[in-house]
Amino acid sequence: QTLDQAANMCSTLVDVTKQITKDATESILEVEDAYQIRLEAHELFCRNALARTEEIQNQFRINGRAALQIGNQLEFAESKRQRCESASILIRRWWMIESLAEQEAMSGEPLKVREEVRGTIPLTSCRMDPLFTRKENSLEASRALKQLRQVVKSRGNAASANMQTGQWEKADGTSSRRFDLTADLIQRTSQALEERLLESFTEIYSRGGAYEFNVTMGQKIRPGTIAWQELRKIAQACWLFEGGRNLHEAYVEAVVASRLPELFVNKREEEEKKKKEKEKKRLEAADEDGENPASDEEEEDDEVDIDATRTQLSSLFHRVSDVFVQEFQLIGHVFDYSAESEGTMTESIPLTVARALCARVIGDPQNGLQARISELLDSIDRRSDFDTGAKKLDTFVVIHEKAAGLFGLLKDAAGRLVREKNASSMAKNAVESLKVFLNSQEMSLNNSHRNGYTNLELRLLHHECCAALDQAGCILSRPAPVKIDQSLIEKGILEEYRAPLLPLDKDSLKKSGFNDILSGPLKPSVLRQPLIHATDSLARARLMFGNGREGGESAARIVTSIYNQICTFYGQAFLYPIVEALQEMLKTNPPGNAPQLPFDEEQPAHDLGVDPAFWVALERIHSAAKAFDREMWAESRKDSNRVWDILSSAGEGSGISNSMAVARECRIEFFTELENRGEDAILRALDTLSAHMQWILVTGSEAALASGTGRIFNSLTGQSGGPYAMSSGSSLEAANSPAVKSLTYCLRVQFVHIQAALTPQSLSAFWTALSMRLYDILITRLLQNWYVSTGGAVVLARDVEALRSVSMLAGTKHGHWDVLRELLTLYMTPPDALKIMLVGPEGDPNSGKGLFGSAGREQSLVFMSRRVDYRYKTNQGQKKSVWVQQLLNELHVRDPTDSYVNIGMFTSSRK
Repeated sequence: QTLDQAANMCSTLVDVTKQITKDATESILEVEDAYQIRLEAHELFCRNALARTEEIQNQFRINGRAALQIGNQLEFAESKRQRCESASILIRRWWMIESLAEQEAMSGEPLKVREEVRGTIPLTSCRMDPLFTRKENSLEASRALKQLRQVVKSRGNAASANMQTGQWEKADGTSSRRFDLTADLIQRTSQALEERLLESFTEIYSRGGAYEFNVTMGQKIRPGTIAWQELRKIAQACWLFEGGRNLHEAYVEAVVASRLPELFVNKREEEEKKKKEKEKKRLEAADEDGENPASDEEEEDDEVDIDATRTQLSSLFHRVSDVFVQEFQLIGHVFDYSAESEGTMTESIPLTVARALCARVIGDPQNGLQARISELLDSIDRRSDFDTGAKKLDTFVVIHEKAAGLFGLLKDAAGRLVREKNASSMAKNAVESLKVFLNSQEMSLNNSHRNGYTNLELRLLHHECCAALDQAGCILSRPAPVKIDQSLIEKGILEEYRAPLLPLDKDSLKKSGFNDILSGPLKPSVLRQPLIHATDSLARARLMFGNGREGGESAARIVTSIYNQICTFYGQAFLYPIVEALQEMLKTNPPGNAPQLPFDEEQPAHDLGVDPAFWVALERIHSAAKAFDREMWAESRKDSNRVWDILSSAGEGSGISNSMAVARECRIEFFTELENRGEDAILRALDTLSAHMQWILVTGSEAALASGTGRIFNSLTGQSGGPYAMSSGSSLEAANSPAVKSLTYCLRVQFVHIQAALTPQSLSAFWTALSMRLYDILITRLLQNWYVSTGGAVVLARDVEALRSVSMLAGTKHGHWDVLRELLTLYMTPPDALKIMLVGPEGDPNSGKGLFGSAGREQSLVFMSRRVDYRYKTNQGQKKSVWVQQLLNELHVRDPTDSYVNIGMFTSSRK
């Protein structure tokens, strides 16, 4: 039962749901039908609206073309109406002026056109139309007169054309006379009106005021400000008279008269005024002192005048620059009326006015900026001393700096004279033309002074360098005469200055001595003076010709000329003669008397022929050469403003490359020549030291043998034994022989001076060469003249060790001393042990052992032959000892001393 109830409930629920779904479906279908009907209605409405829109558009196209045609016809009719109205006005004005001209002709009383137009006659008494007599109608009157002048001009052109074609007919005499009278009155009226406008413009401008342009046309300007709006209206009216040519001239004259009066002064009056003032001061000074003023005071006055001239130039450039910047602003606001020119191209008018102003102020041949600068420079040229030349160089630099700044401001201001928004191609071309004109003026101003600057710079540099040596007490040689190119003089070309060569006199240097050379030309302050003058010249050249790419080939050429001249002076005229004099001052020949050995070490050591001041001089020359390269060339130093920096930053080009090549060649030649001369001087010092070493070591040693054991040895052996042929009873307490002791003492003292003068590389090479020379002196004398005993071998070994110790102070190649130390054992070894020393314990000469292997067979035998017991004296002469013959037979070698012995085979260079 329960299940049946549940089944019934489910069936009932399904039926209800089914009915509800059916009802919902029917409702949705009804809504869909309604929505479909609305869509069809909207579609029909849109189609009808689109059809109506297309119809309206078609009607608009048809009727619009007609309306456009009607509009064009109306505009054409309006323009014709305006032309007719303008022609009517022009005719009425023509008739008015024609009537005035006829009245003037009939009455016989001339019409006072100038007085009426300029306002000297009251308006109530004027016979002319108020259009021409009232100032507020100036612009309209100018336009009317321009049109009337065009009528007069067109009539004249038409008459000329008819006469040329043969169509001219005789005109009515009355009408022709009336036309001529009218044309004459129009011309007089135009002249009077233009004069009134020019006077008004000049009057308003002369009132001056602050240059403020922060108000627009029509606004009231602040009191104390220049009335540029009125000037603009007058300028626009004057433009209708020949393009404003007379106004431009009047404006330039007004600027010159009111703002630059110091530039356009009367030169003659100024000179007479200065002369009178100077004469008055001179007379007053003479009355007070009772005598004429001193010449020194006159020179001081001249110097003050030169300084005043430079100050005047600087202030003149500042004044011109300030005036030009302000006037360019005024020109841009007053003469730029392109917005009111009714389509006429007037954008280039401000540039035309600016160019006229620049041409008058800068390029005027009598009173312009260039003429004023030339006049001031000519006043400096009246004095020919070199102090004035230095100030003139500074004046050149001041002119160049100020001119560069002035023209830079002018170019920037020229670009702002035209409004960028409305700039046409004609205006842009005018701007470029004005900039080209300014560039040409700048080049003309600079080029007129650059040639004079170059020659004066080189001449002054040469004078200052020579004057520095002269003040140091140096004597200069007379220069060779310089050949003058007559062809250039005939052509009027200024030849580039070539400095004469005035080298230091070597004879006077040699007479003065080393100390005077150090305190004279090699004084550090004297060595620096030419470099200071040369760097000043480079700085002026950089300022004069520009830096970097701005200078270009011109700057590279003058910098190369300066560097070439200073290289020539510092080398050929300054350092080269000193080095050559130092070399010739060294005397390679030692004293004729033997030295008194040993030297007292408490006294200054013997200089061995080379004064310590010689090495100090070489060190200063070397330092000067490095300073020269550092201060003048300064390679790889950016922004140093030295030769390398200026030439490397000058850009590219064949001229710049050539200048760099020439400068490098000058530098290489300078240092090559200086290095060669320095090497020659050092070699001369080495020869001198060698000669004095032999003087002490050989002459001094042998001089001590004039008495004592030396004579006993000679009597026994018949040979000159030398310092080491000592008898067995001689004392061995002394560490070294007197000669070696004295020589090593002198060499150690000399080493200190040499070490301070030479670079480590040069010191090593020099001391190595000295060591070899010392070895050769000792060995040559030992193998040719001296003999060594057993006791003397001890002293010799000590001497060799002392000499080797001195030689080892510098350098690396001293192996010859080590070989000699081994060979000295031949003098200490008894005869029966010599075989082992020579060939080793095996006794084979070809084993490569012993001294035969380390020092060489022939050298060992030659050194062994200097033993005192190697030979003995007999009635038949010198004979070899028995042990010598036995040793040679056992070794199966021959004695090299039986024939000529080439000592050169045993020098240090053969080791």
